[in-house]
Amino acid sequence: MENTTLTSNNLTTDKSFNGTIWRPLNSDFNDELVFEVAQKNNISINLSKLLINRKISKIPNFLNSKLKDNISFNEILKLNNLKKITSFFKKIKNDKKISIFSDYDVDGACAASIFKKYLTQFDIEVFVYIPNRLNEGYGLSTPACNKLLEFSSNILVLDCGSNNFDEQKYINSQGAELLVIDHHECDHYFNESIVINPKTPEDKSNLDDLCATALSFLVIVFLNNEEIFEKKDVLQYLDLVSLATICDLVPLNNINRTLVKQGLRLINSDNSNKGIQTLINLSKIKQKISEYHLGYIIGPRINAGGRMGESLLAYNLLSSENIHQAVQFAQIIELHNQNRQKIQSKIVKEIDININNNLNINFFYDEKWHIGVVGIIAGRLMRINNRPSFVMTQSNDLVVGSGRSQGEKNIGLLMMQATEKGILIKGGGHHKACGFTLKKENVDDFKNFLIAETNNLEILNEKSYDSLIDVNVINNNLLSDLESLSPFGQQNSEPIFKIENAKIEILQIFKDKHAKLKVSDNLGFSCEGMFFDISSKELKNYLSNKPEFNCYFKVKKDTYSEKTIIHLEDIH
Repeated sequence: MENTTLTSNNLTTDKSFNGTIWRPLNSDFNDELVFEVAQKNNISINLSKLLINRKISKIPNFLNSKLKDNISFNEILKLNNLKKITSFFKKIKNDKKISIFSDYDVDGACAASIFKKYLTQFDIEVFVYIPNRLNEGYGLSTPACNKLLEFSSNILVLDCGSNNFDEQKYINSQGAELLVIDHHECDHYFNESIVINPKTPEDKSNLDDLCATALSFLVIVFLNNEEIFEKKDVLQYLDLVSLATICDLVPLNNINRTLVKQGLRLINSDNSNKGIQTLINLSKIKQKISEYHLGYIIGPRINAGGRMGESLLAYNLLSSENIHQAVQFAQIIELHNQNRQKIQSKIVKEIDININNNLNINFFYDEKWHIGVVGIIAGRLMRINNRPSFVMTQSNDLVVGSGRSQGEKNIGLLMMQATEKGILIKGGGHHKACGFTLKKENVDDFKNFLIAETNNLEILNEKSYDSLIDVNVINNNLLSDLESLSPFGQQNSEPIFKIENAKIEILQIFKDKHAKLKVSDNLGFSCEGMFFDISSKELKNYLSNKPEFNCYFKVKKDTYSEKTIIHLEDIH
């Protein structure tokens, strides 16, 4: 393995087993402040450090995670155009009909499911249209608008639509009412539409970190408070809100973190969404459900239907009130997910990521690739070398694709700029994810545009750890601290700790790519750990170079032995 010594910011750091440069998240802890925060909030020193690292100011609110402490009704009222929805929903109440259009991902399916569940309580007929990802693509289209208009003159668009100016205008020309609830980048929209999107220039709510499902939940909170319909328990939808919030990779600020924490409590109760529960059972998850399960096990399965061409499947599952029907939907989803995994693995093997070594982006196009997995592959490539990644394939006579980034460049905004320049037919998204459509003859122009826009990006394989700890504090108390800090996600990442000068012994190798280890310090304390997705041969060679290592790791409870163990991220 490469082991080059680099010097930066007066720190000398050598690359690790995984070729990463590790730096402390906070290199100058104020011991007095750490002690003061710990004493004032009756928490441990370790938890105090973790909270200080995350710049948490209202610590009791953060730890208690109560909705009333982290968002007020007055904040909800600051959403632009919110008060205009009163007349929209009063009309629905009278007409007893609504057409809903949503995106085909987890966020779109969850938002549509919440509105279906909420509105059908009042004997309102709900027609849901979700476009086919393979042949219709993202966002509103004129044929889709006509389908919506056939059922009702009340149109609700979720998790997309902000930038569909022509389609908004068309719906208005047909004498219909249109409400859009969205969270994607948007610099203007048709004034006759009601657009609730914190990313529009006029919005002053500061709620632009919320996904579409969370915004839909707040809209229903508003309707409940205004008593447009009979008051109902709206907290029952928090399981869907938490699922969408995690899967859409939005920042876990105070509001989002609270929504997820409360939603997870619901998911782990006897009253959770039937669709979510059937997927948990089908996935054979035995332990308490966490944000990890939502993001890495449940979410990919829910997305699988849309990726494989059955766009309504996720919505049908999540909106189902019949457990037997939900099981049937879940079984079909599982088959689609298995198929998706096979297709994805085949494409990943075809890609040589080193082709783009001299660029700040990963850019790949193949007309034979399956359109349903290009987003997943873009994310996979981005995680390999930290570069914004764009993956495309052919759909009918056009090229369609997805992009993923770590947020160092707002790629949703880049898509809008490329559309304005005429490079793309359409495109949009947010900081870390985007979708786009273009003509085949513009692929090279698109690549050159992205190269120019990312030319000044500094791509570094650097990671941070939270704090230095001793082996003897890796126990249930530390796990309890981590539970208080959870759920983890964007802007509240799961803590990575560091142990210095540890001895490492390989206990067992699994499938030549996972290692069970014993990590010991010079005081005689030790713990067990796992090192996943490594070459066992390279690990053995690396460990033979010296007697002691620094270890970077997350702390977990082993699902089999119930022991507190570590999951190694890296060693050097």
